[in-house]
Amino acid sequence: MRPPANGPASIWWMLKKAGAPWAEFLVARSAGGPSLPVFSGEGEAEMFVWLGGAFEEGWWIRETTAGELISVLYGPCADVGWVALDPSPRMTPDEILAGIVSRKRFLGWLLNDPGSIPQKSDAHSPAGSLVDPA
Repeated sequence: MRPPANGPASIWWMLKKAGAPWAEFLVARSAGGPSLPVFSGEGEAEMFVWLGGAFEEGWWIRETTAGELISVLYGPCADVGWVALDPSPRMTPDEILAGIVSRKRFLGWLLNDPGSIPQKSDAHSPAGSLVDPA
């Protein structure tokens, strides 16, 4: 799923380890490397938890704001190079690659950096897409 071109959502969902004394967020494997799963809706996050068995492993859905997501990407997940938007737990690493955005581009989009947001004239070109090409 692509984020809307008119700006970032104010509420997101991520998966956080229950009972962890520090902020531990679920990181998924993708063909591009480690990626942070981020969900645009609570239902998508719930489906990921239940279908993927993450609930049994102590992962819980955590509602977050765009500002907190920025802090997570600069803090505990600073070494993650990709953000996986609304991934399915059944996706292979190659399939996740089709729906990932570089961490840098996603942060720019959240921070309203005009250089990270595609222009209408290049919306159909890979350079203008928020989803990074393989």
